[in-house]
Amino acid sequence: MTIPTQPDQRMSPSAHAAPTTTPDASGASGASGVVDAQRSGKVEVSAHAIATIAAQAAIECYGVVGIASRRLRLGAVQRLAPEESARGVEVRFVEDHVVIEVGVILEHRLRVVEVAHNIMVIVKYAVEQALGLHVVQVNVNVQALRVRE
Repeated sequence: MTIPTQPDQRMSPSAHAAPTTTPDASGASGASGVVDAQRSGKVEVSAHAIATIAAQAAIECYGVVGIASRRLRLGAVQRLAPEESARGVEVRFVEDHVVIEVGVILEHRLRVVEVAHNIMVIVKYAVEQALGLHVVQVNVNVQALRVRE
């Protein structure tokens, strides 16, 4: 996914530009010269990066026990470790828009529809705020319920 950047509109062409530092190929910071008010470029965001943001947002929702793997393992739902939670999220690009599918495990005895709706809203908001992308759809697949005795 490519996000076009806009020229910095806070700085007028007649304003004095300050030197900036940017990392070079080795990762070290160095002076890159004067900021050009007319520059533009692109930022590429991988589907995995979007999935990571979406998974983190879903995990923080009330009632979510964890993110489920998209594939069953030995016929059972597998709860992913937090560092692997992006594997339970599928990201598709439709033109310049994003469609996200999240597989979750929810706590039993909660209104599943309400929790799923909250996940949809929070994931959409988190991705749009973090990346400036337009998320057209968030699908929540409830893979399992955790039952406590």
